[in-house]
Amino acid sequence: MEQTNDDVIETYLPDNDSINEFHSLSRENKLKVIRIGLFVYNEGAGKLQGWDNEEWQKKIDRLAEEHSQSIDEERRQYEMLEKSFDEYKQFASKQQTKCIEGAVHCERTRYDMQIKKLTETNSDLLSKLNSLQTEIEARYADRIESIVGKNQELLMEERDKREAMRQDYESKLQRQQNSSLKGKDGEGMVYARLNMMFPTADVEDSHTIPHRGDFILSIDGMTVMIETKNYSRNVQKAEIDKFYSDIDNPSNSDIGAAVFVSLHTGICNREDFQFEVRNGTPLIFIHNLVSNFDGIKLALSFFKMISDQGEIDFGHKETIDAFKNLASGIKRNFQKQKTTLDRYYTTQMELITLQMSSISDLYGVVKQKF
Repeated sequence: MEQTNDDVIETYLPDNDSINEFHSLSRENKLKVIRIGLFVYNEGAGKLQGWDNEEWQKKIDRLAEEHSQSIDEERRQYEMLEKSFDEYKQFASKQQTKCIEGAVHCERTRYDMQIKKLTETNSDLLSKLNSLQTEIEARYADRIESIVGKNQELLMEERDKREAMRQDYESKLQRQQNSSLKGKDGEGMVYARLNMMFPTADVEDSHTIPHRGDFILSIDGMTVMIETKNYSRNVQKAEIDKFYSDIDNPSNSDIGAAVFVSLHTGICNREDFQFEVRNGTPLIFIHNLVSNFDGIKLALSFFKMISDQGEIDFGHKETIDAFKNLASGIKRNFQKQKTTLDRYYTTQMELITLQMSSISDLYGVVKQKF
């Protein structure tokens, strides 16, 4: 007896193998068996009456056996399919695991190769960096060593120069005690400077010749007498009178111009670069020649300008005054130019010193960086 959600009835069946087999069927199959049985019964009711019970029973048994075999075959195929499905699941699982492991292995291999390549590249870069650092350090060490060596050489040269200057100063200090030696020192210095300033001129040392001054300089068709005084005080009037006397001496008729210079001091009653005329001979007085040797070059240029004018009548006071004013203006302009150039030189030297300091700082920064 079975119960369902539909209306049910209760019936009793005999207990035998056929009924037991019927009970083993599902509810659907049980209903099918009942419907089939009723259909067969209704269709073959007339025929069944002619059959004997034994033959009918055989047919039923045969149908039941065929049905049982069909069910067994279906069950066997189902079990085979289930087994095949289980095997396929196992195979698919193994294949999936294998694919995952293969993919993981490939990725691990690829990343290992990349890591190895990056490690090699990093090692190569580190090696190049170390080589570059060594090269830069060596290069700047050599350059700094060279600069230090040059500076030491310059310091040694400067030390030697200072020592020479000190010895020269001591020698001159001793020679200051003797006016004759002092005069020779000044004359020797002026003679050397004249030869350097006028390399094409004929410079004659005439200090041993009476009334010929200390030097006779011949250049550009001019003959110029130069008288030098190396005093520690302003040159006195007596020396100027002696200079006038030498200009007036008949032996100096070849002299076209003359310069009276004081090496370290001024000249009594005379302005620096003052122009005069003595018996038709133009004269110029120069103070502190050691501080400004260009004064002689300026004086000779002034004499050359006068010479190029041809014959000039210096008997007129107006003419002499005009040249005096001209000489004074030339001196002022020259002094302004010299002051400007000195200021420019000082500025440029300061810039050079600053530039050298900046370069030195740059070397320090570069060496520290590398």
